[in-house]
Amino acid sequence: MSETINIPRDTTMQLLVKVHREQIAGEMDLKYKEKVAAATSKAEVDALFTEWWKIQYNPELFTKAEMLERWFGNVLVDSRVHGVTTPRYDKSTSMIGTLTDDSTGLTCTPSTESTAGNDPFAHLPQFWCLEVAVEKKADGSHEIFYVEHIDDTAKVRGGEHLCWMIQKNTYKREWQDKDYKYLKTRCTPAPGYERWKEGTDRTGKVHEYMAHPKYYAGMDADGAITCGTGLAPVNRTSHSTGVTRWRARGTQYSGASGSLLKFLDAMMRLKYGRKGNSGKIEGCSSYSFQYTVAVTETGVERVILTTAQAANLFVGSAVMLGTNASTDRNAASAYSIFDAKLITSIETVNIDGTDYSAVYVDNGGKTFDTVAGTTMLSTAPYYSGWNDNVLGRDGSRYSPTSGKEPGMIQGVEFMNGSYLIISDELWQWSTDADGNYKFDCFKCYDQSKVGSVINENYDKVDVPTLVFPKDTAAWTWKYITDNAISDDVLWPEATNASGSGVGVGAGFYCVPAASGVRAAWCFGCLCDGGSGGVPCRSSNGGPSNAFWSGSLGAPGSEG
Repeated sequence: MSETINIPRDTTMQLLVKVHREQIAGEMDLKYKEKVAAATSKAEVDALFTEWWKIQYNPELFTKAEMLERWFGNVLVDSRVHGVTTPRYDKSTSMIGTLTDDSTGLTCTPSTESTAGNDPFAHLPQFWCLEVAVEKKADGSHEIFYVEHIDDTAKVRGGEHLCWMIQKNTYKREWQDKDYKYLKTRCTPAPGYERWKEGTDRTGKVHEYMAHPKYYAGMDADGAITCGTGLAPVNRTSHSTGVTRWRARGTQYSGASGSLLKFLDAMMRLKYGRKGNSGKIEGCSSYSFQYTVAVTETGVERVILTTAQAANLFVGSAVMLGTNASTDRNAASAYSIFDAKLITSIETVNIDGTDYSAVYVDNGGKTFDTVAGTTMLSTAPYYSGWNDNVLGRDGSRYSPTSGKEPGMIQGVEFMNGSYLIISDELWQWSTDADGNYKFDCFKCYDQSKVGSVINENYDKVDVPTLVFPKDTAAWTWKYITDNAISDDVLWPEATNASGSGVGVGAGFYCVPAASGVRAAWCFGCLCDGGSGGVPCRSSNGGPSNAFWSGSLGAPGSEG
């Protein structure tokens, strides 16, 4: 009698292989979850990630995105709840709140290029973060090309693709009572907790990680807009032009999302217990210097300043050069010789028996002439990557509290000395029946539909309408008491704080109008001083307005 042999079909074999592979992956993820739980430093978790990846990664079996979904979804899991309680302005004008739950007793100190601060959150599952290089697809999904710790850092940050910072898409809950605002996050679901909006892309896929652009936008060597290190900011431009530039990269792009600001604000609260970044990681809000040269020279690539003047400048920061016909950096005369060039060195020189400082500039080998008392050097917004060598995920190269340089939180560089132009929000002035001014926020949740007018693609965000009396003076700073609770935008709850050092530590530039759409300009610029900050807003410019003080941003994983 013959024996019957059943040979599995190809599809059955493929299914068996898939099940076996997933079983092995699950066992490996559990093993490394336990290892991460025992780790006590970011360096340990970095090493575990590299080890986990190199043992398993096979491009024929997994995409890089699938690997990261596993790492963030299965390995970076614990039972901690991180929380913060901050006083509402009527309870206390102080910016300072209290860390709660498993964050109680943890103290963060920002880092610099020379000194590592203290970041007890950096190795924990909810805060460990990673640089990646990605490209968004037309449908709103994305592909990951390079990964920190695995691929060359120059590739990750280089701008060939967009450089993102990703971290776990946690569950968060935010609420308030009459005295306090509360924020808590956790790794696993719980009643009242929801995941971050930017953790869900336009296809509806909920990712185990959420992503934010590491830098402001810049232009690559081929003239394409991107997000990478070492690039001049795309300033002297408008919301409308910015959308057009991003659309040249792909219809799925429009630029920066307001979700970035919500994220930065939440990280400041959760790690530092503060209602704003001012006073802790200041960002560039006080680096506005304009000096006429002290000595006439011809055919040079430097300007001669007094030693006291040059002492205020950083090598590696950007400057413009023109004449002192106007101190307005928007005036063509202010950058008639060059715009946005980097200082390469500052050296002491002796001319006719007097010591001066020679400020050398990378002008691409092109020489220029300077005239004492007429030629004027002005500081300009920073290039991206100023904080690339900071010894931690939070801080600034030299001094996080100086106000002279960009800040960094969770690896995201912010406040480069110019306002960030948010693409997916538009704001609107109007008046009520009594003639009082009203200011509202509208958001487009699909970057492929972002435009320059408020239409059916925009929804009014459920945040307070800001109301100002009809006799309110224009061109004035008002100060923000608290930020409204919202999953969608960072928006002032009220703007009647007594000054820039209380409430959220930032201002609202109030330029009321009977009607008009306004572009979303945020952060402040290098001359705004105490008014600048992550919560800062300017209600001045329309979608087509372009100034030196506004720069384009880049998209993250949302919409």
